[in-house]
Amino acid sequence: MSVYVCFSLKASLIDKKSTDVLEKEYQSVFKPILKCMLSHPNLRISFSFTGIQMEYYRRKHSEMFEILHELIQRKQAEVLGGGYYDPVFPLLFPQDRTGQIDLLSSSIRETTGKRPRGLSLCASGWDSGMLPSLSSCGMEYVLLDESLIPPEKNKSIPLIMSDKGKSIIILPVFTSIKNSCFESAASFIEQADIFVKKGMKNLPSQELASVCTSGITLQFSTDEFKTLLERKFFEEISDIVSAEESEYKTGTCFQFVKASFYKEPVYIAAGLSKEISQWAVKPYQAVKNLKNSLTIFDFFELYPQSRALYDKMLYVSLLVSQSHGDKARKKNSREQLWEAQNGNGFICTSKGAFVNSSFRQNAYRILTDVEKTLRSCSEFTPSVSSFDYNSDGLNEYVCRMDNYFSEISLLGGAVRELCPLQSSGNYADSLSRSIEFEGVSDGYDRGLFVDHLFTEEELSYYLDNLPSGNGIFSKLYYSEVKFNASRKEISLEVSALYRKKQKVTLRKKYVLTASGMMIQYILKNESDSKLSAKFAVESSFAQTNFQNTDFSAYKLEIILDGEKREVDTKSSSKELNSRGTLNNVQAYYLTDTDNEISFMFEPNEEADLSFVPIIFNRPEYMTGELMSAGMTFANTMIWNVELEAGMEMEKTINFSIYSQHKKRTRVKK
Repeated sequence: MSVYVCFSLKASLIDKKSTDVLEKEYQSVFKPILKCMLSHPNLRISFSFTGIQMEYYRRKHSEMFEILHELIQRKQAEVLGGGYYDPVFPLLFPQDRTGQIDLLSSSIRETTGKRPRGLSLCASGWDSGMLPSLSSCGMEYVLLDESLIPPEKNKSIPLIMSDKGKSIIILPVFTSIKNSCFESAASFIEQADIFVKKGMKNLPSQELASVCTSGITLQFSTDEFKTLLERKFFEEISDIVSAEESEYKTGTCFQFVKASFYKEPVYIAAGLSKEISQWAVKPYQAVKNLKNSLTIFDFFELYPQSRALYDKMLYVSLLVSQSHGDKARKKNSREQLWEAQNGNGFICTSKGAFVNSSFRQNAYRILTDVEKTLRSCSEFTPSVSSFDYNSDGLNEYVCRMDNYFSEISLLGGAVRELCPLQSSGNYADSLSRSIEFEGVSDGYDRGLFVDHLFTEEELSYYLDNLPSGNGIFSKLYYSEVKFNASRKEISLEVSALYRKKQKVTLRKKYVLTASGMMIQYILKNESDSKLSAKFAVESSFAQTNFQNTDFSAYKLEIILDGEKREVDTKSSSKELNSRGTLNNVQAYYLTDTDNEISFMFEPNEEADLSFVPIIFNRPEYMTGELMSAGMTFANTMIWNVELEAGMEMEKTINFSIYSQHKKRTRVKK
């Protein structure tokens, strides 16, 4: 009985601009493995590329595909298909799935002369609803992580899943014996032999054993492939399979499928690879002993920033589908949308299973460009809509204004997304501090215009960047009092107990304008005793540009006594003076120097101002060492509150967005 060993190389997920990484991978992985295959005719390997990688290698190393074409003709190699931008397929509408698969398939056929028959998925992201899309794209088989396969099934033979007359062959990708490859080729063969014999015992009848073709499918990253090359693993495995007495032979995934007479029926539920699923139980902590595979939506439950990006991507995808007018621009918009769907922004980086802020911000930037293009397809009208934007059962407010896109949530009554149309990213995409990684816990979700009502002691803790009780309002859900879409006004209200005994009510009104918003606060003392407190409005601006490792992107200019003064933002306001605040600020400008965008805060009354740059640390996937995963610049306006029973006070903030770019004059034809 012959046993196929199918090695698959899945190129790393990387940012489009990381050409240095692509070049390094070519020199250290692709060039040596192709050379090894030319000198070892019995060595067969399946390759998997993203469209971005194919673009680069076609442009810079055309000789690579000339060699690959020869190896394909010799039946030593195949190139697997997939999504052009390696998306997490369960997150996409069917039109986007088929579009990405067809785009990559066309690129592979044009480059290698051979259309792909099978595909590899980002993080083995699977959902049974994908089957019709895969079938319509001509895909015959798919590689899936073995953790998704029911334990009673034989994983050493191809499986087959069908739905409504459509079917797909499934090749389980073994992760449980992959480590043995890094010991020696002999050790791997020994482990593979155990798995194959165990699997054959799980067949419905032993008569099938004589007609079944067994196999082991393994998938490696470029880093893992590099290690195997350095250890001469492929030369060793080539020698082993060349021996006359050996039952093992290397083969491409397609050759294994073609040689298999019997495929065992199976149903595969939604899931992710074990490598990713282990991060979907506890935030930023790997839980390795998982019994069941989790889904991408389990992952989103722990990582709200990933979910927020998904909500934006879904919304823009609907905008693209509903767009009418210029067909060329609509087509361009959909292709830009596909680029934003890269799996890096949602679950993975090239080194980690959790989201890296730089990829997420890049996706926001692309999605903003898509919306700009769609607005130019037809006459655009600014709008404010109320609907369940993020599918949490509550309505959010989606504001599509002339110069920006924003989303306002009932949680904290805060702005949870702010994307100026200058392609700069989402300024409200901030993490929250965690006790495990920063030593303190915020206890609330950061955003723009998050409200706090502090005691004097709590404010002191807050200015020292310590847990402060969160100021009662920041964790509460506001209720809608009035919404006027035509006037672009949103009125919210929330009630709470200050110091657990005094009832206070905060009414909050947003008035959206073309280049900003006005936020009006009315704080009322509903208790029978005097209210003495500190009212604070916090806005945390996320880092959107990751070209520089030092976080010094924001320039702060304050207006005191009618004069503008620049303030050093490399440290916090607490480090500038013992008070921890800049007093009697009339207005201030916060400028993102990387993207040349300024934000102006102008309160109706002078306020004290505090600020602090915060670095969020998270563990690196491979080593567990803490590394920077994102940064934010938090600034807070503070007012003294002295209200008698039944009295109220009003504060108003005018918030404006300014582009520092010079306006281009349009020339009429």
